[in-house]
Amino acid sequence: MDIKIFHEITNEEFLEVIESVGFKTYSNDQVTKALKNTMYMVKVEADGKLAGIGRVVGDYSIVCCLSDVCVKPEFQKKGIGLVIINELKKMIEDGVKEGEKMQIELTPTAGNEGFYQKAGFKYKPEKITGMYLWIKK
Repeated sequence: MDIKIFHEITNEEFLEVIESVGFKTYSNDQVTKALKNTMYMVKVEADGKLAGIGRVVGDYSIVCCLSDVCVKPEFQKKGIGLVIINELKKMIEDGVKEGEKMQIELTPTAGNEGFYQKAGFKYKPEKITGMYLWIKK
């Protein structure tokens, strides 16, 4: 499989991938604003086809959050997710100065904890649990 990594995602690509995995969809204006305010983004193409995306959002200093890591169903279980995670981790590491540290947070979808552990993330549900709240109008 020929894998190519890009650091730009269009609105259409973003929506195509998140909808392919069953995530909630967003308006075009929301996606435009979200991508504009993204610290780092990765798009992966496999054999010339859009395979997956991932983003990092945060304060560029102390904490950031892995977000929207999605691989289209037909490309899952082929290493694309790890390519996305590893590229995002490299971009974060490149942005941290000597003597500093940055925490990467994430809230994995249920059942994907093992995938993120393979990518080096710690999972300690007895110490830290993730929570969320959707604000909808």
